[in-house]
Amino acid sequence: MKIRYTYTVTLAFLLMFSSCNIYRKYSSDDTVRADVMGDVGNTQDTVSMGAVNWRTLFPDPLLQRLVETAVANNTDMRVAKLTVEQAQNSVKAAKLGYAPTFYFTPQASYTYKGTGTFAAQIPVTASWQLGIFGQTTAQIRKAKSQVAYAQDYKQAVQVSLSATVAGLYYTLVMLDRQLEVAEQTERLWEESLELTRALYEAGIVQSPAVYQMEASLSQVKSDILDLRNSILTEEAILCNLIAEPPHHVERAPFGTFQMPEEFRLGLPVSLLDARPDVRMAERNMEIAYYGVQQARQAFYPTLTIDGLFGVAASPIDLIGQAVASLVQPLFAGGRLREQLKNAKADQEKARLEFEQTLLDAGSEVYRYLHECQTAMKKAEFIDSRVNSLQNAYDATSELMMNGTNTYLEVLTAQESLLSAQLGQVENRYEAIQALINLYTALGGFGF
Repeated sequence: MKIRYTYTVTLAFLLMFSSCNIYRKYSSDDTVRADVMGDVGNTQDTVSMGAVNWRTLFPDPLLQRLVETAVANNTDMRVAKLTVEQAQNSVKAAKLGYAPTFYFTPQASYTYKGTGTFAAQIPVTASWQLGIFGQTTAQIRKAKSQVAYAQDYKQAVQVSLSATVAGLYYTLVMLDRQLEVAEQTERLWEESLELTRALYEAGIVQSPAVYQMEASLSQVKSDILDLRNSILTEEAILCNLIAEPPHHVERAPFGTFQMPEEFRLGLPVSLLDARPDVRMAERNMEIAYYGVQQARQAFYPTLTIDGLFGVAASPIDLIGQAVASLVQPLFAGGRLREQLKNAKADQEKARLEFEQTLLDAGSEVYRYLHECQTAMKKAEFIDSRVNSLQNAYDATSELMMNGTNTYLEVLTAQESLLSAQLGQVENRYEAIQALINLYTALGGFGF
């Protein structure tokens, strides 16, 4: 008897000792490579630009209204909100695992042996499964991790949506400016065409000069039609994002947006705090951790208490019963062992995906920062080129009127000026788009 008692205590102790890790809560690993953003990380800044409110960086009230409308009405955003609600419901359901389950199970029977006998029972049965090895706790923690994942996913959708709206908005602003430049060029070339015709009638230039001017003017008119069509297309895409029928989108004139004078990137660890995709990757590690925990818990026994209480109609009497059962898996065809292996593999995959997500995030910040800086440096040279070509065109036109230059020199000056002006607009747009991408890469556009 003493030996049996000692054996029982020892077995219980071993079970409890070996199961310590199945109660342990997931702990975050904030270890991040110092060079995750290449050589652009600033160890002196503890606040990332991504933590700056997006309304401060993009103060245009028309853009702000569009972003807010998109976040409120976009279908993907509404689906993400419902996903969060579903995950929250799963947590509530998991918490109910601590409570017993009740069933109303009335029964009736009739037996005939010469005389009929009727018997009935009106009991309420209850079943209560006690997760003595943390089965219910692990399920609740996993469900909470899934809620956090769903919330991060919702923010990821919001960040992507807001950045897309901002990008489309400034695409329209750029197209407006390109259209304005093209229309100005159209008016200038119409004047040049009239002048060329007058010179032709005066015998100063030959007919090919008129034909060449007419062809160039037709090309500009064709480009204007393409620009107007592009504006309508971009407006339709933007309206679709904000869940509205296609219509004209009001926007600010080109040149009103000011680029920030400096970029504060902050420490690499800030990527963990701001970027929703990084947090989602870590949530996957947390979910996988509890998956391993549940796979281990499947090896341990479950304690279930079943009860019954009610009334027996024949004869009328109270009935009651309580049964406790302990079920310990002994052999499950190797399924439990393989499930544990798969759970560990899922945990390792989640870790690898987390590391890759960090590398991707750092690479994005590195690229977009240099794109911003390059576009801003190019702006000075492009502006100087436009001014020089404008002066060249004015001088060439004046010389042509005096009969010193040919129409080809005027035409070349016009085409060079138009190309430079369009390049100026495009470079400005690239700088704004790179800033949007950089801000998004740092986890911006949060509400």
